[in-house]
Amino acid sequence: MENYIKEAKNGFYFDHMNSHAFLVNEVKMMLTLLAYNLTNWLRTLCFPEGQKTMQIDTIRTRLIKAASKVVKSGRSLYFKLSSSFVYQNFFWDVLNRIQKLQLE
Repeated sequence: MENYIKEAKNGFYFDHMNSHAFLVNEVKMMLTLLAYNLTNWLRTLCFPEGQKTMQIDTIRTRLIKAASKVVKSGRSLYFKLSSSFVYQNFFWDVLNRIQKLQLE
């Protein structure tokens, strides 16, 4: 339980309420909780077995902080990762798992 609280505080900055207005802080808290729940959903459904326990800082490093660019060729859009990206296999594995999800 303590790790969940630590991740919410450190990874999602749940303890930083920057406004003096209650409503603004409430909206920020709700958006933070939404991001936390979406991250847990992604981790549970789309991550390989050995990597489902990653914390948000590791997820940011391996998935979000990826040097890449979107290239348009004709009618198609291509997503090109840097050739020196260390976590390329993990990135494509998670992306393929996301694409295979079926909403019911």
